[in-house]
Amino acid sequence: MKTLFKDRYGQDKFIVGMVHTLALPGSPLYDRSGGMKRLVAQAKKEAKILIDNGYHSIMYCNESDMPYLPVMAPETIAAMTDLVAECQAEIDIPFGINMLIDPIASLSIAHATGGGFIRCFLTGSYVGDIGHVVPDGARTLRLRAELDAENIALICNVTPGFSITLDNRPTPQVASGAVFLGLADSVCVSGPAAAKEADLTKIADTAKAVPDTPVMVGTGVSKDNILAMAEVSDGFIIGSSIKVDGKTLNEVDPWRAEALMKEFNSVYA
Repeated sequence: MKTLFKDRYGQDKFIVGMVHTLALPGSPLYDRSGGMKRLVAQAKKEAKILIDNGYHSIMYCNESDMPYLPVMAPETIAAMTDLVAECQAEIDIPFGINMLIDPIASLSIAHATGGGFIRCFLTGSYVGDIGHVVPDGARTLRLRAELDAENIALICNVTPGFSITLDNRPTPQVASGAVFLGLADSVCVSGPAAAKEADLTKIADTAKAVPDTPVMVGTGVSKDNILAMAEVSDGFIIGSSIKVDGKTLNEVDPWRAEALMKEFNSVYA
């Protein structure tokens, strides 16, 4: 399992660049005047920047759809499916889906569009800005089996964002449970919110607890810390630090995207 990214994508260390879409239909911030044409055009532009700078994959995420629904509206699922299909028709790069905070929607869109992985919660119970969330990992895994979609890897969050966990066990123990009970293909350690750096010791301890499972870092990865992070983890989901002014919901900044990959490639090319 530790060779997941090497076996599938030929990468020992796997870099995922985020395409945070503009707000989708059904969400409060959706731009009705720009419509789907604006959404698709922006996503294509950002995906091309990431591809041109050598990112190993991209992940489409509805980051602008706050407040997030635990069960996604059908119009939102349809819109993201259309957006991803249009983007991937023009580019050739591995990709994944992260629909906040609905793993069923993420899996369904990935299956419909040919995605190779999703990021989601499968286990635990969380409370905070996004309300009380109890992930439906059981139904997610059953749907994956019913769809014969075991090729879609599940990257399981083991630390919450904008929330606290109601489970007071250490993160490495939570990760062990996510692998054993949640059947996670990979686990993801993050900071307390988007753009916030994850704790290096926590990442290292988690990697020791699940030695056969790839450990990804989900927030706060930047040009300044990626080499240190790479010593204790296997992959990176990178968004905020490569955006204009380092702000999560801004567009991808070509200079920042290039600078991060240059730093990474200085050791791992």
